[in-house]
Amino acid sequence: MTAEAENPEDSKLLKFIHRWAMSPEDAKEIARNYRKQSESAHPQDEPARHQERVAEKIIGRYAKLSAMSGGATALTGVVPGIGTALAALGGGLADTAVCMKLQVDMACCLAECFGYDLNKEDARHLAFLIAAGGAIEKAGETVGVKLASEAGVRLLRSYIKGATLQALKEFFRRVGLVFTRKALERTLPFGVGVVIGSSANYALTRYVGAQAKEWFILDRKTPHADPRVS
Repeated sequence: MTAEAENPEDSKLLKFIHRWAMSPEDAKEIARNYRKQSESAHPQDEPARHQERVAEKIIGRYAKLSAMSGGATALTGVVPGIGTALAALGGGLADTAVCMKLQVDMACCLAECFGYDLNKEDARHLAFLIAAGGAIEKAGETVGVKLASEAGVRLLRSYIKGATLQALKEFFRRVGLVFTRKALERTLPFGVGVVIGSSANYALTRYVGAQAKEWFILDRKTPHADPRVS
């Protein structure tokens, strides 16, 4: 997509997520606290087992938060100042943004859990790509390959080494298109004023979390050529 042909609406969702996604410090704190709990309860476990147990705790946390989310208006009371940004997005896109913020926050915590340092830009971009890719797959679409596969690991690694911004724009453009269409079709109840139904929201977060966890496990098996992990 050329700069001239780019739809301004396509970048609103990504800009919103960049602005309101949780900080690296907050993600690190959540992952660290769960890791301490795991190590205290299971001191003999291998590091990989602790990672996987912490990942399940993170997924469970965000699945519950998603289920409790009451829509765009609910988030305004949790994050000061967010109401103005949501009003600028408008309608169904605002609701999609609320849902995607939770998915991205979860992916950020999972990245920290598996050893990525979110203070490094490529690690943060990876979390964004995984969250968006998982949401696209849950809607019945594809990002070209299955996200939680060796091919999916190679694909996202190639993105964060090269055309990262282009990939981010494309993934979040597709999230906006897919969920807007699903709302109209009523196959996934995104609608004005409500993110999605509690059960559907929970299922979406569980799915994205499971795919993200599996992606990081596969990624863990192959050493990186560059020092991205902490």
